Amino acid sequence: MNSFLFYFRGWLGGGSAENTTIVNEPLIRSEALSMRNGLFDGQRNGNSVAVSPDRRLAAIVDSLGRVAVLDVTRGHLIRLFKGCRDAQCAFVQIFEMEDKKPHLSIVKELKRAIFLIIYNPKKGLIDIRIMQKGNRVAAFTATKNGLLLYNTCGLVGAMKNYSNKKINLPEFQCVLIDPDGTLKRFNIPFFYALEGEYSQRSKDLHTLRDLRDYLKKTSEDSEGFVEELIKKASELKTLDLKKHCLDMLVRKYGITPKIVMACLSQFWDGIENEELSDQLIEIKNYLANFALATLFFRHMNGENVDDMRDLVTKVHSYINPSTEEPEIPSPKNSETDKAQLDESPETPCFELLEDDNCILERLLTLAKENNYKEQHPRVTFAINNASAYKEFLSCFSLDSKDTCIRLKSETTTDQINTLASSTFKSIFKLDDVTLLSDFVKKCNMDPKEIVKLLIMQVMNMPLQDINLELIEKLIQVLYYLCNIIEEATQIAYNETSPWWQDVRDILVDMPCPLRSMIVAMACKAVSRIFEIKCQEIDDTLWESVTKENAKWGILIGKLEDISILSIILMFKDSLPGNSLPKIQMTEFNINLKYIYTRGKGSVTELIAKWLCSMGVLPEAIITNELLEKYAGVDLETAFDSSDDDHDYLYIENHRMYVDDNPKIFKWLSLLRQQFPLSTSSNYIIANMCWEYSIAWQKSMQNCELLNTVNHCLKSISDLHIRLGLYSIIWFTYIKHVFEASCRLVNKVGRLPKDPLCLQDVGYDSASMIKFLEVVTKYLGEFLDCSQMSISHDKINIQYEKIWDESMPSLVEVAQDNKKVNNDILNLNYQISCTVYYMCHFNVKVSKPLDSLYDIDYQYIFDSLIDSKHTREINMRPSEKLRNPRLKFLTKLIRCAVDTITTSDELGSPQYDCGECFPWIQKITLLAELWNIDTDFVRRQQVIALYHLGYDILAESIINLLTEPEILLTPLLAITTQRFKRSLEQSSNQPEWIVTMPPNLYKRLQNVALDTSIPAHPSLSTTKMVLNRLLYKIDQKENCSANPQEIKAIQLFIDNCDVLISYKL
Repeated sequence: MNSFLFYFRGWLGGGSAENTTIVNEPLIRSEALSMRNGLFDGQRNGNSVAVSPDRRLAAIVDSLGRVAVLDVTRGHLIRLFKGCRDAQCAFVQIFEMEDKKPHLSIVKELKRAIFLIIYNPKKGLIDIRIMQKGNRVAAFTATKNGLLLYNTCGLVGAMKNYSNKKINLPEFQCVLIDPDGTLKRFNIPFFYALEGEYSQRSKDLHTLRDLRDYLKKTSEDSEGFVEELIKKASELKTLDLKKHCLDMLVRKYGITPKIVMACLSQFWDGIENEELSDQLIEIKNYLANFALATLFFRHMNGENVDDMRDLVTKVHSYINPSTEEPEIPSPKNSETDKAQLDESPETPCFELLEDDNCILERLLTLAKENNYKEQHPRVTFAINNASAYKEFLSCFSLDSKDTCIRLKSETTTDQINTLASSTFKSIFKLDDVTLLSDFVKKCNMDPKEIVKLLIMQVMNMPLQDINLELIEKLIQVLYYLCNIIEEATQIAYNETSPWWQDVRDILVDMPCPLRSMIVAMACKAVSRIFEIKCQEIDDTLWESVTKENAKWGILIGKLEDISILSIILMFKDSLPGNSLPKIQMTEFNINLKYIYTRGKGSVTELIAKWLCSMGVLPEAIITNELLEKYAGVDLETAFDSSDDDHDYLYIENHRMYVDDNPKIFKWLSLLRQQFPLSTSSNYIIANMCWEYSIAWQKSMQNCELLNTVNHCLKSISDLHIRLGLYSIIWFTYIKHVFEASCRLVNKVGRLPKDPLCLQDVGYDSASMIKFLEVVTKYLGEFLDCSQMSISHDKINIQYEKIWDESMPSLVEVAQDNKKVNNDILNLNYQISCTVYYMCHFNVKVSKPLDSLYDIDYQYIFDSLIDSKHTREINMRPSEKLRNPRLKFLTKLIRCAVDTITTSDELGSPQYDCGECFPWIQKITLLAELWNIDTDFVRRQQVIALYHLGYDILAESIINLLTEPEILLTPLLAITTQRFKRSLEQSSNQPEWIVTMPPNLYKRLQNVALDTSIPAHPSLSTTKMVLNRLLYKIDQKENCSANPQEIKAIQLFIDNCDVLISYKL
């Protein structure tokens, strides 16, 4: 602080210790700068300045909410706009030609215009003004709180080459950045700058504005409306504004098709004799498509189109100048014409083929039996004819140069559905369907697009509305639609038609296979009619099943299979009694495209999802397969003469699962008939394992799902598939969670607390114990399966011939999976047992994976699959691990014995060992894996039981020992503590001491009291245990027991008799 004050004492007013010499430096003389131009306003402050690209104008935003436009060259304020508080300004320079960046060689000859853009971010208002007059070009609202980004710089370092280079302008002179980061550029047509009387476009714009105002103010029903509208429209001379006028009439004001066609006729007459240019050809194509599409719309709606005859004639003369124009067809309304048509021998029979009719009837019955219902898209119908006309035109590409009018590729699904509904309804209402061919041909519509719309509508129709009458009508409509297409009618012998192949491709993509099959049957009937006509022309063709017919048959067969699959998978039922956890089945469209793209195992996968959604047991699936295998066979008679009765026993043990759920297995049997290869029980159960693994990954706290995976895996009879699935599921779903859990337990040295578990592995400590239990069981089954000797070869996995080529299925991947390293798998199982037992009993061991194992546990986790870099592992542990492992097993045995409970209800102690003995078996298994003698576990169990007073249980375990002499020392110590507790609890201690031999009493005095010994030890059971121990020692040959300890045990036994006799 002192140094601080010393340093700044001159500033703070303090004196200095020394006299400082002030040096007078000469000041630089200032010079006043003269102002060339200036605007002075003492109350106005400028906030921002934007300079135009040509450096001649500047827009200044001030603090009073004004925008001032300054002529920089002359220094004049030329415009002042009010109401622009906190505005942002930018200039945009537009050239007359369409090229945004003209060549430098011609840039001086071009007209250019500068527009001022004023953006108010608070109101979201954009105001565009033409410079220098300041007239408003446009004003509209945009996003609030945006940013106007203005750029006047082009590429840095660009060379000026007037012959090749273009003017160096930025790509976007001005953009608006929305708060969400979206960039929006300004597109200002050049003609907005042309307001003079000499500009034709300016005149047309003025006319277009008058027309727009007239349409806003005048009703369509008013007198003289049509004449005035046509008069104003005919004044337009600019091509693109004529196109804009038509779009405006239809899309914005909903003018009727008749009036629009009158305007279009005026436009056509005005350009018919003009010299063709690229722009004129483009406009003429648009107007022609516009007129023909309108003609088709009016035909479909039953309107009188006599007013369009001259226009259509001119349009067709332009499109096909060398073709003679036919008359516009008119509907045949007379009954005589209809009767002649019905009696005509050339009229084909519009019916389904007999085989297809039977298939369709069967599937419709099946769908009705299963209450087959689907979610249909809600189709929005047009409210009136004007809006329907607008929606109709918006779906077609009128700017296209194609030979036919087609749908836009960017048309939305809702628009397609609406158009399909109206088109279907209009066509099916036609009095004379035979005129449909002429309508489509005359209107230059693509028949394939109309067919696609009909297919879309059939897909959207409720199934109950589809009947035989409608299908026959559909066949008739398809026939007359395709009759004008040579590719559809002239089918070469034993060849496939590209046109019909495209239709088949459309059907493959449709969402509902049943409806796709109905349409395919109708198309097959139409195709067959054309083939018969071709055969009548050429008598040499005699083959009844052509290649085209076979293609339809194959498609219908596949659609039939997928239809049955989709119908059955809609069925849901609840299983009574024992079942697996149910998985929510996601909703998805099961169609042929889905089955194609998902590959060979897709059918099996869907069936597995369906069964998992109802919790069907794998035993029930296997039993159902065996019942079908032995259908019509007396099982008892068939297996009496056979030694292999495994199938019979399996059926008898699990038949009740099938009998209790007849509906489910009725549908499953039908699926097995339809897909005999994909519905093998092993394939289905393998996919069920995968589905439950996915479900567990989504909800890892629900370990019952992972336990179900293990349950299903044990039901797979093919060991190759089972072993492969064990490996795949382990590495895909379980390994990383197991590894994280083991690392956490190794770090903590005991069962972690809930917050730490949730942070590292995503579930609480209770879920961790359950997870480790299931994983230990999983690895145990995995190890057993890996050690089995597989006697059979790998089977040849086959599927139905739906797929030509596809990715391998889950079963194929599992069967071809690499063999695991049994030693590494054994070590993983040991680690799992260690960590699980620790967490279950909450035993504390510091760094268990480091202190109990001499191999890096990370290598154990990562080296399960055999690889070239796998090192040799000695499964016999080093001696330094023996003592830590023995201590760990001793802790576990003591914890297991602590789970025993006793009761004296019947006068004698009753022991509940339901939890203890299974745990002792698990600990014994771990000891065997560690190459520790089983006798050690039994000895530690005897010590723990005897220590807690469970003498009867201890005596029974002593009978199993092979080295009983090792127990002398620990049991003698416990017996000494028992006598010390007996003396403490005795009511006559002096007499108790007198009965005790001096050497035993001296032993009692030399040990401290252990309060963990029961307070009232039973001397009779103590004597029984010690006698049993001495008896086992006497029975053993070459016993190395300590004689002094045996003598001490014998003295304790004798003294027990004395104490019991004196009741001390």
